[in-house]
Amino acid sequence: MEYKRTYKKDEVQELYQWFDTHQFENEIELGFGVSVKNAKETIKNSRFIVLEKYDNPTYSGQIQLLFHLRDELIKQGKVKE
Repeated sequence: MEYKRTYKKDEVQELYQWFDTHQFENEIELGFGVSVKNAKETIKNSRFIVLEKYDNPTYSGQIQLLFHLRDELIKQGKVKE
C-alpha cells in the first residue's frame, strides 16, 4: 500500500485482521537496510496506537511500516495460511 498522510479505520482493522489470521516468520528484511527482528512483537505493541490514532498524521509512518511489513511477508513468501 502506498503511503498516506492518514488512514481509515477499516483499513487498519483489515490490516490487523490479516495479521491475526496468518502465520509468518518472525524476522524479515524490509529493504533499504531495514529489518524487523521480532515482527510479532512489533505488531502486538503497535496495535493500540494504530487502531486509536489511525487518522492522526503523526502515526502515519508507523502504520505504513506495518502495511510494508505485510506486503514484504507476502512478496518474500514468508506467509503460511
